[in-house]
Amino acid sequence: MIFEFIKTKKELKNIYVWIMKNIIFILLVVFLCSCSNQSTSQSIQNVDAALFEINSNKGNSIIIDVRTKEEFVSGHISDATNIDYYGSDFKEKLDLVKKDVPILVYCRSGGRSSRAANIMQSLGFTEVYNLSGGIGAWKDSGFDVIKTRQEKKNKSRMYSAKEINEFLKNNKSAILDFSTQWCVPCKKMKPVLDEISNERDVKILTLDLDANKELSKLYNIKNIPTHIIYKDNIEIFRSSGLVEKSILINQIN
Repeated sequence: MIFEFIKTKKELKNIYVWIMKNIIFILLVVFLCSCSNQSTSQSIQNVDAALFEINSNKGNSIIIDVRTKEEFVSGHISDATNIDYYGSDFKEKLDLVKKDVPILVYCRSGGRSSRAANIMQSLGFTEVYNLSGGIGAWKDSGFDVIKTRQEKKNKSRMYSAKEINEFLKNNKSAILDFSTQWCVPCKKMKPVLDEISNERDVKILTLDLDANKELSKLYNIKNIPTHIIYKDNIEIFRSSGLVEKSILINQIN
């Protein structure tokens, strides 16, 4: 009888220990999930026009206007990249944008940009600022907008892998410039590449990824612009996003 009591007592103790261990484990999981959700929610910040303008002046920030092309050309924030939220390739284009830099997104009044920010979060963007009230709030705060002509339909040339290989074989030093017409950082890099081409014995081939989508996988392009430097047909350096002219030149020399 005493033995049975002791056995039962040991079993109760084991059950108690088991319960306590599992409670601690459950509490730990809940805590980690809470921290993870808090970190994720902080990746999107809804800001007013003043804070939006301050963050837009960060050197590596990217501004994205998710309105239609017609809305965009009628008046947009300077240096904004237009990626139409309603476009069939919206998510595809968004996925090419550099994800580890500040992203500022806006639309007409804040609805589309808010939904776009959630998509960005799911794609792995780490720092997103959504303009509360959209471009209307921006103008009401006294900030300027600019008007531009609607860009012509993309007529960029398509290149085969064979043609690119021939280009690399025939040039001792070469740069492959992967970009698109709608990417503002790509446009900012063009005069830099032109200067390098004039100053150094290096040939540059610009490849529009909208016209050459299959090249993304072939050359493992994750962001635009991406620049790959080759010497004697061997890749020696690659960079994505805005990069200083001196860094590229140092790799060519």
